[in-house]
Amino acid sequence: MAKKGRTKHLKRIAAAKAIPVTNRKATTWMLNPSPGPHAKKHAIPLGVLLRDILAVVKTAREAKKILSKRLVEVDGRVRTDIRFPVGLMDVISFNKLNKHYRMLVDWKGRLVPMEIGKEEAASKIAKVVGKRTIRGGKLTITLHDGKNMVADNHVKVGDSVVLGLPKGELKQHLKSQKGARCLVSEGKHAGNIVKLKDIVIRKGSKPSEAVVESDGTEFITVAQYLFVVDDDFKIKGKAG
Repeated sequence: MAKKGRTKHLKRIAAAKAIPVTNRKATTWMLNPSPGPHAKKHAIPLGVLLRDILAVVKTAREAKKILSKRLVEVDGRVRTDIRFPVGLMDVISFNKLNKHYRMLVDWKGRLVPMEIGKEEAASKIAKVVGKRTIRGGKLTITLHDGKNMVADNHVKVGDSVVLGLPKGELKQHLKSQKGARCLVSEGKHAGNIVKLKDIVIRKGSKPSEAVVESDGTEFITVAQYLFVVDDDFKIKGKAG
């Protein structure tokens, strides 16, 4: 018979590089992310985040218990699925503990939580990855976390928007333009805050490149790796 549906199993050694687990050979299996807002290669299962990274629980069973008690929120919404995929810029909140974390990337491109304050946890930056016209002539944009929302023609693919949580209303538009402040989300410069100097369009199937500057040094990276952020955004103490 044909195989139907996804497998619930994932070998730890074959887990996505975005998951910052170091003991990949200690045990054979780990949680496989459920289908959700983030692609599997750019996501961490919520149970792995709670147990192996934040260490708020010791076992998967304990993780299931606190999730079933509705004690964990992602982007202001209660999540109870231990396999729920958590990705870049997501906000994880433990309201009873008054603890909030934003998912960022380190120098290896791995997803890591950074503790933030309650006020910061009330908003989220999302990257525009798609744009189309729907019935009635309205324009909708697709964000990197799977959300879709109505917008105007001023918002372009590659721009970012600041959303209020948990409703997801648009609060600010951040343009991808010369002088824009950006986070490098992938590649060998992952985790750096840079200033966009120029976009170089390549012919054929080659990806566009971006000339950026960080600490007075210019370098080139793939334009798709840039994630426009606002002036208040910080990553592990870096102001950029």
